[in-house]
Amino acid sequence: MTTPFDTPLVGYRFVQTQYGDTLQRFAARELGDASRWTQIVALNNLLPPYLTDDPDAVTSQVVLNGGYLVIPAASPSAQNPDPNGVFGTDLLLTADGLLATNGTDFAVVSGADNLVQALRNALTTDQGELLYHGDYGSLIRRILGTVNGPTAGLLAAEYAGQTVAADTRVKAVQDASATISGDVISVTVQAEPVTGSTLPVTADL
Repeated sequence: MTTPFDTPLVGYRFVQTQYGDTLQRFAARELGDASRWTQIVALNNLLPPYLTDDPDAVTSQVVLNGGYLVIPAASPSAQNPDPNGVFGTDLLLTADGLLATNGTDFAVVSGADNLVQALRNALTTDQGELLYHGDYGSLIRRILGTVNGPTAGLLAAEYAGQTVAADTRVKAVQDASATISGDVISVTVQAEPVTGSTLPVTADL
C-alpha cells in the first residue's frame, strides 16, 4: 500500500505540525516568515481554523496538530540564515519605553536583540490595553494586589511563558520563572527562537 508520503515532491516537503501550532507560528518556524502562512493554506487547501488541537474539530480541510502539511522545500536556515532577516529590525527603545537616538536619527535594533525587545514589550503590556489587538500582552499585572506566595509566583511564570510563546518567532519556551516583591513582579523566560540559540528575556512589572 502506498501513501501520499511515498510520492516524491519536487520543490516541496512534508513537515509535521506541533501541539499548539498556529499557521503563523508554523510558517515562521519552517519558512522563516510568519506572513507566508497563506502559501501553506493554498498548498494544503485548508479552511479556518486551519490547525487545531481538538480532534473533534478535524475535517478534510482542518489539520489536527501532529499531522503533516506540504510546504516549500527551503528551510528557514537555507532561506535566510541571518537572524537579522528572520527577526527583523525595529526602533530601539530605552528602559523607559522612549525612542532611543544615535545622535542624528532614531536608533534601531535588529536580529535577536530585536526579538528580545519585542518579547519584553509584550510582557510589560497589559492584555487588552491595545484597542485593536486585544490578545496582545500579558495577564501578569492581574496578580498584583493578591496574596503573595508560591502560587502567585507560579501563576506569574505561567502567564509570562504564554505571552512569550505567542510570538510567532518563538519555537518553544524552555523555562519561565517569577518572583514577587511588594508591588513588583520580576519574570525571566528562556525562549527558544525559530533559529539560533535560546534567549533569556527578563522584565520587571
